[in-house]
Amino acid sequence: MSFTTPYRQLLDDARTAAQERPAPPPAPAPPQRLLACLRQGTLERRLLDGERGEAGDGLLVARAWQLTRPRACARVAGALDAVLAEAAGPVARGGSAVPVRREEVAVARDELVRIAERLRAPRPVRPRGIVMLRRLLRDGNGPLYAPSASDELWRRLRRAAIALD
Repeated sequence: MSFTTPYRQLLDDARTAAQERPAPPPAPAPPQRLLACLRQGTLERRLLDGERGEAGDGLLVARAWQLTRPRACARVAGALDAVLAEAAGPVARGGSAVPVRREEVAVARDELVRIAERLRAPRPVRPRGIVMLRRLLRDGNGPLYAPSASDELWRRLRRAAIALD
């Protein structure tokens, strides 16, 4: 067994994983994508309520496609990484940004890391989980930024992680 054998195995595993990656769904037509952006609030509420977007509902399908594209998932994963970095870094003084609740982030750290890794994985995700994460990141009154029950952030992250699959 040579020194390069483990690396060859890793390369073979990566090639196999790339071949097993599911094909992405076809992109909706540009007019549907534009309308889905304009009506994103309503469409995201419907996705949170559990609607899946059947073939006849093009706008809901278009919004789901927008939310679950690899680039969109990478943006949410990057935002989760930024939350972890802010919580681990020095306390910022001044500025207009609402600081994250360091204690809450510390409790939920492992879940944040797991979700960010899941969002970067090649497996498809469900739009409901992405909507839950985006809302958690934007809600200035939510457990990420405001005082809440001791593990409320972890609980919401766990529900979002379950909704991704």
